[in-house]
Amino acid sequence: MDECICCGVTGVASKTAKRTGISRMDQPFLSVFGFSLVPDRTLKYDLDHMMPEPYNLIPPSALRPLTRAAGDTVFRQGARTCGLYVVKCGRVHLERVGPDGERFIIYRAEPGMSLAEASVFSDRYHCDAVVAEAGAFVQIDKAAVLSAFADPDFARAYARQAAQQIQAQRQALEIVGIRRAEERVYAGMVAGLLESSVVDFASALHLSLEATYRALRKLVNDGRIANPTRGTYHLRP
Repeated sequence: MDECICCGVTGVASKTAKRTGISRMDQPFLSVFGFSLVPDRTLKYDLDHMMPEPYNLIPPSALRPLTRAAGDTVFRQGARTCGLYVVKCGRVHLERVGPDGERFIIYRAEPGMSLAEASVFSDRYHCDAVVAEAGAFVQIDKAAVLSAFADPDFARAYARQAAQQIQAQRQALEIVGIRRAEERVYAGMVAGLLESSVVDFASALHLSLEATYRALRKLVNDGRIANPTRGTYHLRP
């Protein structure tokens, strides 16, 4: 048996999987997505590893397991859309390039989250999806997603998820609209945007790394935030 490096989940033996047409790269990650191989060499979906709502209503035949290393792209801006994606482990950033060539993060997808939902209604992807942390993902076929809208439960859940993402994006735009770097950084911390590195935080705020560090130092000196260890910042109670 093989083991998923990023998730520590036992996978499917490659010799049997080879006869199914599944690539060797994807074989160790099958069980991460809830798949297993049965004696007739077909894929069986494990109901104990369901996809997050509403994608648990999508037929298993429309799900394709993928693995990517840090720095890889899941899709690029302008490429033809083939579906949306769910992160099983790892982390993906949706990025766009600004007028000066600087890359900005417009969305972060963590385990259990989906990305490129709006793209199923478009011919082309509107941004780059860059893997920030190596992981395993599920590609959900575009046609299957569109067909699933015939199910009212799927349509309602999809709309609810879209509304939540719009609210999050609206909050992010409000923060980026704050002119003073110091206040923008503080608002970003209140919103919980400093989740990983200061580099990612600066990108989310549309600030240079230097401006972000200057603002953080000012906030620390003013006693508004704490800096207990190098590179670690948090709000004061």
